[in-house]
Amino acid sequence: MNCPICNNSTGIEIDMHSDGYARDIMECTNCNALWIADTEDIVLLNKHVA
Repeated sequence: MNCPICNNSTGIEIDMHSDGYARDIMECTNCNALWIADTEDIVLLNKHVA
């Protein structure tokens, strides 16, 4: 899977924070994009990625 923002494929991981596991949310360690990979679409959760 590639990041929908920066197209990175090496730093994609399941989003986990101190408040617990976020099911089905992916995070790019390169640009910090957060998204849900739906069956047909990608739903971007943070639209202002730096």
